[in-house]
Amino acid sequence: MRQWLKSKREALKRRRQNADKSSIFDFLFELLLWLPELIIFPIRMVVWLLKGLGRLIGLISDFN
Repeated sequence: MRQWLKSKREALKRRRQNADKSSIFDFLFELLLWLPELIIFPIRMVVWLLKGLGRLIGLISDFN
Protein backbone atom coordinates (compact mmCIF):
# COMPACT_ATOMS: atom_id res chain seq x y z
CA MET A 1 0.00 0.00 0.00
CA ARG A 2 2.81 2.40 0.82
CA GLN A 3 4.50 1.81 -2.51
CA TRP A 4 1.24 2.54 -4.32
CA LEU A 5 0.69 5.75 -2.33
CA LYS A 6 4.27 6.85 -2.96
CA SER A 7 3.96 6.29 -6.72
CA LYS A 8 0.63 8.14 -6.74
CA ARG A 9 2.18 11.14 -4.98
CA GLU A 10 5.07 11.20 -7.45
CA ALA A 11 2.65 11.08 -10.38
CA LEU A 12 0.64 13.97 -8.94
CA LYS A 13 3.81 15.94 -8.30
CA ARG A 14 4.94 15.47 -11.93
CA ARG A 15 1.49 16.47 -13.18
CA ARG A 16 1.56 19.69 -11.12
CA GLN A 17 5.01 20.58 -12.41
CA ASN A 18 3.94 20.07 -16.03
CA ALA A 19 0.66 21.95 -15.59
CA ASP A 20 2.40 25.34 -15.63
CA LYS A 21 4.16 24.70 -18.92
CA SER A 22 2.31 25.60 -22.08
CA SER A 23 3.19 24.39 -25.51
CA ILE A 24 3.23 26.06 -28.88
CA PHE A 25 -0.04 24.31 -29.68
CA ASP A 26 -1.71 26.02 -26.73
CA PHE A 27 -0.46 29.38 -27.98
CA LEU A 28 -1.71 28.73 -31.52
CA PHE A 29 -5.08 27.59 -30.22
CA GLU A 30 -5.43 30.76 -28.13
CA LEU A 31 -4.41 32.86 -31.12
CA LEU A 32 -6.98 31.19 -33.36
CA LEU A 33 -9.67 31.89 -30.77
CA TRP A 34 -8.72 35.55 -30.29
CA LEU A 35 -8.02 36.47 -33.91
CA PRO A 36 -11.67 36.75 -35.01
CA GLU A 37 -12.47 38.79 -31.93
CA LEU A 38 -9.61 41.19 -32.62
CA ILE A 39 -10.86 41.68 -36.17
CA ILE A 40 -14.56 42.03 -35.31
CA PHE A 41 -14.17 44.27 -32.23
CA PRO A 42 -13.12 47.47 -34.08
CA ILE A 43 -15.93 47.00 -36.59
CA ARG A 44 -18.40 46.53 -33.75
CA MET A 45 -17.15 49.71 -32.06
CA VAL A 46 -17.63 51.75 -35.26
CA VAL A 47 -21.18 50.40 -35.63
CA TRP A 48 -21.98 51.29 -32.01
CA LEU A 49 -20.60 54.81 -32.49
CA LEU A 50 -22.64 55.33 -35.66
CA LYS A 51 -25.78 54.05 -33.95
CA GLY A 52 -25.16 56.40 -31.02
CA LEU A 53 -24.62 59.37 -33.33
CA GLY A 54 -27.79 58.48 -35.23
CA ARG A 55 -29.80 58.39 -32.04
CA LEU A 56 -28.30 61.69 -30.91
CA ILE A 57 -29.18 63.33 -34.21
CA GLY A 58 -32.65 61.84 -33.93
CA LEU A 59 -33.11 63.30 -30.46
CA ILE A 60 -31.89 66.71 -31.59
CA SER A 61 -34.21 66.70 -34.61
CA ASP A 62 -37.19 65.81 -32.37
CA PHE A 63 -36.71 69.04 -30.40
CA ASN A 64 -37.09 71.18 -33.54
